[in-house]
Amino acid sequence: MQHRLFRFHIHLFNFRSIVPEELLALFLALFIFIVPVSADTRFETRGLYMQSSEPSATTSYTVSLQYITPQPVGSLDMLFCIDPIPYMPCVTPPGLDVSNAALTAQTGETGFTILNKSPNHIILTRLPSMIMGGSPSSYKFDNVVNPSQTNQSFSIRLKSLGSIDGSGSQIDFGSVKGEVQTGTVIETQVPPMLIFCAARVVEDDCAGTDDTYYTDMGTLSSQSTLTAQSQMAVGTNATAGFAITANGTPLAAGTHTIDSPTAPTPSTPGTDQFGINLVANNDPNVGIDPQGTWANAVASPDYGVQNEYKYVSGDVVAYSPNVSLMKKFTVSYILNSSPGLHAGVYSTTITYIASGRF
Repeated sequence: MQHRLFRFHIHLFNFRSIVPEELLALFLALFIFIVPVSADTRFETRGLYMQSSEPSATTSYTVSLQYITPQPVGSLDMLFCIDPIPYMPCVTPPGLDVSNAALTAQTGETGFTILNKSPNHIILTRLPSMIMGGSPSSYKFDNVVNPSQTNQSFSIRLKSLGSIDGSGSQIDFGSVKGEVQTGTVIETQVPPMLIFCAARVVEDDCAGTDDTYYTDMGTLSSQSTLTAQSQMAVGTNATAGFAITANGTPLAAGTHTIDSPTAPTPSTPGTDQFGINLVANNDPNVGIDPQGTWANAVASPDYGVQNEYKYVSGDVVAYSPNVSLMKKFTVSYILNSSPGLHAGVYSTTITYIASGRF
């Protein structure tokens, strides 16, 4: 290189001996500044995002690039080859197919539509418009079929042109590369879960109870109402939630039974009456409203009315329509008797059953 430069200066010296200084300065200026205008420039900020990299998968590609040369652009050529170098023969990546690709989104330099497409070639077209520059542009294509081979990468050769059909001299050029790989499958299972506990007192998360399952309500009187409480907590990841039923006969002493209302009814001293509900009451003063953050877990309508009581064996007393993790319910019991109630020890066992609707 140094030898050629030396020879160039020698000739230039001889030339200067026969031309004016001004003409020589013009010649040098043209030599320096005209050459870069005719040179190709590379796209900057190039990238390829593949929504799926599975071999032979039908997916979407988003090609991003930044135009550099401030010239009108009418087409963008995308050629899919194994080798990214423009002057090398283009070998189509095995299995790749962009013949059904659809341009579904574009940003930056926009207004493009697909002019032509084949299994490995897409040409975008628009009315030639001046490149504004500044920010990258992107083009998203759906319905692209990935290459089938995982042992080699592939490329997209890119070039912008002034024409609307991909012909003529290129303006900017460059390439992006991608590769398909068989993904690692990570799989796990969330087991069905139903947590339920019942006792006189339970913790919110069923971590513990007082292990007490018996209550002596006291001596019956036609003048007053006997009360008692028990608690239960429940949580499930069942899609359709849970349901809790109350099961058991009303209080009885031998063949003598204390009736239970079949519809929500106020407590009425002096009548034979056994009922429950799952809310706070003040007539009589017994119970607590459901506790917990899961608002979709509630007392059933007939058992959620303050100061009204009911009991029918098999009724759903609390439920949720979908996933509900840990809600605590307090069951209130009321017992009234008439003056003519047959003497005896009245008792019953109420069994609560929680079911997950998986």
